[in-house]
Amino acid sequence: MNKTLTLTTIASLATLIFCTFGCQSQNPGTQESDGSEQTSTEQAEPESKLIQYGRMREVIGMQKHHGRIALAEATSQPHLYAVGALEGLTGEVTVLDGAVVATTVDEAHQLQPVDVNPEIQATLLVGNHISAWTDHTVSKAVPSEEFDAYIEQLASEQGIDTSKPFVFTASGNFIDVRLHVIQGACPVHAKLHGVELSENEQPFEGSFPRLTGTLVGVFAKNAAGELTHPDTSTHTHVVFNEPNSGARVTAHVEQTGLDEGAVIRLPARPSPDDQE
Repeated sequence: MNKTLTLTTIASLATLIFCTFGCQSQNPGTQESDGSEQTSTEQAEPESKLIQYGRMREVIGMQKHHGRIALAEATSQPHLYAVGALEGLTGEVTVLDGAVVATTVDEAHQLQPVDVNPEIQATLLVGNHISAWTDHTVSKAVPSEEFDAYIEQLASEQGIDTSKPFVFTASGNFIDVRLHVIQGACPVHAKLHGVELSENEQPFEGSFPRLTGTLVGVFAKNAAGELTHPDTSTHTHVVFNEPNSGARVTAHVEQTGLDEGAVIRLPARPSPDDQE
């Protein structure tokens, strides 16, 4: 009788130990990802890893432009700065310190501000939560062909690891600006691949010798197809007042220079931990 009791007790203890240690390795709240889309973010701490929903190659090249993140959800954390495209590639979206500016193209191919509501989603959104910046005034005009190199050099001088993507902003006057707002298809991609866009896909395209506004951008070296278009290290949007209507709109910047006196803002506290 005692031997039977002892064996029963040992078996019960073995089962308890197995469940205590073995079962802990399985987290029922964890779901496996197929890696086909980047639809979640690292948000352990503000100003840590870049936030990204969607990749350029899949959103534009593969036409996987379904909604990935509600703009209301994206801005639930403070101090978000981000650039992206609306669900269905129906327009551009820029987030400036948590304030969302979205713009589409109307039937006359003119810029149309979007009234942002909780249901609006982005198919592509890239940025970060930044609460502190350093300001740097442009002492001499920077031509558009030197824009990427200027941002990279300035960031490097501030101790930012430019091999890793980072967010920047700029405010003031910009020169030699070329921009667009998509309407179902990307004009940059179409030109690169010799694709003729239909009438319903015609974007707004504009060129401005001089434009006043605010840039929000992501510098990402060697990230074509992931974060940027080919032949550029920046994915940049501009927020400005439309010259005719005065409405606050945004657009994707294909090229821009910086006029003297423009102010570049870079994240104030880069650290090795933040950029791993």
